[in-house]
Order: sequence, then C-alpha cells, then structure tokens
Amino acid sequence: MEYEPRFAVIEIGSMPHEDPIIASDLMIGAAPEFPAWPQLSNRSFLENMYVQYAEGLPGIHIDEPDRRIWFQVDDETVDGLEPFYEAVIEEDLDRFAISGDFAKGLELFLRGQYKNELSRSEFIKGHTTGPVSFGLTLTDQNKKAALYNETIEEVIVKGLTLKARWQCRELAKAAPGSKVVMFFDEPYLVSVGSALISVSREQVVSDMKQCIEGCGADITGMHCCGNTDWSIVFDTGVDIVHFDAFEFMEGFIAYSEEIKNHLAGGKMIAWGLVPNREAIFDITVDDLCDSLEDALLSLELKGVNREMLAARSFVSHSCGLGPTTVEVAERALDVVMEVSERMRTRYFKDA
Repeated sequence: MEYEPRFAVIEIGSMPHEDPIIASDLMIGAAPEFPAWPQLSNRSFLENMYVQYAEGLPGIHIDEPDRRIWFQVDDETVDGLEPFYEAVIEEDLDRFAISGDFAKGLELFLRGQYKNELSRSEFIKGHTTGPVSFGLTLTDQNKKAALYNETIEEVIVKGLTLKARWQCRELAKAAPGSKVVMFFDEPYLVSVGSALISVSREQVVSDMKQCIEGCGADITGMHCCGNTDWSIVFDTGVDIVHFDAFEFMEGFIAYSEEIKNHLAGGKMIAWGLVPNREAIFDITVDDLCDSLEDALLSLELKGVNREMLAARSFVSHSCGLGPTTVEVAERALDVVMEVSERMRTRYFKDA
C-alpha cells in the first residue's frame, strides 16, 4: 500500500525494562501512530530475539537456566518434521503461536490491555527475527550454523513466516480496522558476503522474500543495524527499509538509485537517527535534524525527489533499545519524538 508517514516515529521493538506495562506505555507514548509491543530480553531469556520465535520448531532445544539454544539434529527432529509440515500445509496458525512466556508485551496487546490506545491508531506494529540472522546465529549440536543445513533452513523460513502470519492475524484482532505492520529484524546481514559466511546472495534474498511475501501483513519492514549491501534488502521488495542512520548514513545513501526506485514504488525509509547508547546524552536534536537534512540534500543532488523522500520517511532510533540502560532508552524515546516534531514542522505544517 502507498502511505506517507511524514517523519512519524516507528519503533524497532526491544526495551531494557522488565515490566511489560511500563515498557508498553513508553513505546506507545513515543509512537502512537505505530504502536508496537515491546520485546523484553531482560525479563526472561525466553524473550531473547532468537529464542522468542523458536518456540515449537522441530529440533529446537532451549536451556533456560544456562541461557543456551540450539537445534538438535537427530532422529527425533526427523520425527517432528511430519506434524510440522502438516501444520504448514494446512496453515494451522495456532501451531505457530507465540506464548506469553516468550512475549509478555505481545500478550498484553492481544488480551486487550491497550484496547483504547490501539483503537485510536490506523496501524499496529509487530516484529519477528529474520530467517538469515536466525539461521546464522543458531547452530546445531555441533556448532554449525543452522542455515547451512537445508532441512533446518526450510524449517526456519516456514516457521518464522507462519509465526509472523499468526502474529499479524492476532494483532488485527486486537486492533480491529488497523493495518498491520510486520518488521523482520536482520542484524546478521552485515556478515553476508564476507569470507566467514558461505551463504549466497540468492539464498539470502529468497529466504527473506518468502517471509515478507508470506506473512500476510499490510506493510512489511526490515531492520539492519549495521553497514550491509543494501541492494540485497531493496531486492526483497520490503515496504520499509530501516537502517542505523547515526553510524552508517554515508554507506546507506550511496545506494541512491536503489532508494530512488524504492520510493517510486510507493515504499518508505526509516532513518535510525537516534543513538541507542550513551551518545544520546552528548548529542542534540539540532545535530540529528541537521544530519538528516544533509542526507536529504545529498540524495536530492543524486536525483532523488526530496519532497517525496521526506513524505516517505520515518524517524527512529538506530537499533532496539533492549541492550541499553533504562535511562538511555527513555532519553532516546524523548529525543526521537522531538526529532519527529521538528522535521514535521519544517516540511509538513499540517502534520
């Protein structure tokens, strides 16, 4: 769909808080147009971004006390494939549910804790770990990346796609009439193409496209917090591309032709301007807005329509806030709201 966010705030999802109500209140307050449920890895190991979406996958083993997760590839895994694929073929989404133990913030959204807040928004946002990062981070019992096993790779892609689809279905129920935005977080894309990772570009694009095209969201997004080959992300056809604009602005805007084509297709950019670390206390809103203005000008000089780019832009923090402190996270939320207001005032007086 074609939509103009006009520098609206959009969140990545993770927060450092342990209380899901406090975290949800803060995130909804900062991004009321795109309310998102918080991922709370400090609350439980089960909310780690890789563990959170592993629940129920064939062969997965989760050792919560030792904070370990891996795929045990053996006869038991093979036995688990038949019921798994039956659920895939039948699109039995309940088989791919994410329980409250694994996502307490999501549970609050789904049981109606924020019914009033969600009813005021045109959108609701969910998030899922992307298949490439999931498969390169999780290993089998021999410490080999799961993505290198074709059987497990297929389990990951199908499993994450249907977990995202289940999430979209349930979020739509929680916010009737709202459009569902589903993000796939792919931090490991920074390693694709390096000598250490033997995964082809074609495999990466194919796996990500399956998730994007199969999740059933009204709008899809992808986040990568490092410097990567952004042409890979654009080739997936995702609607919103989110990047760390605080650290990697120059590397991203070098892809001006891809950005131009992306915008021409009615799609959007999310500028992760606001740092998710102590630097947030040393930088001003003026500094961040000036940095964004410089980027808009640079792309305009490369032939990108500046008016269209501004209209199709979100602002955000550079990455999830989960790994940082409560003080840094709450300051980052305040700053991103100020940046949004400032940029909207400059470009869209009616926003």
